[in-house]
Amino acid sequence: MQVLISRLVWYVPALLWWGVMVYCLWLMPAGQPSGIPYFDKLGHFALFAAWAVLLTAPALWRSQPLRQLMPAVLGACLLWAVGSELGQALLTETRSAEVMDAVADMVGALTGVMLAAHGIALWRARV
Repeated sequence: MQVLISRLVWYVPALLWWGVMVYCLWLMPAGQPSGIPYFDKLGHFALFAAWAVLLTAPALWRSQPLRQLMPAVLGACLLWAVGSELGQALLTETRSAEVMDAVADMVGALTGVMLAAHGIALWRARV
């Protein structure tokens, strides 16, 4: 039981970041469109990249193989990407669902997994 709790503590930052994502994607009022085309896609990319890093890093740090970890992390990100877009369409008045947002979410998630994997590998090679 003690080991399980100590492992779950490593995922508290990911849970807190998910709360930030809920706020940004559902609760924060939509602002005026940016003058930069597709700027909102960059926000989706960044939110999911950071979340994927926070989900991936603890398991990689414990030497779990990336090929075992990747389906779970990307699956969770895909579920949240689709769920957040459906939530924007059904639960908010100022937002809408866009397929390209979900694409940006998943590209960010894949990038985050790769950043975590390479960052930890570089750290271990350095130490």
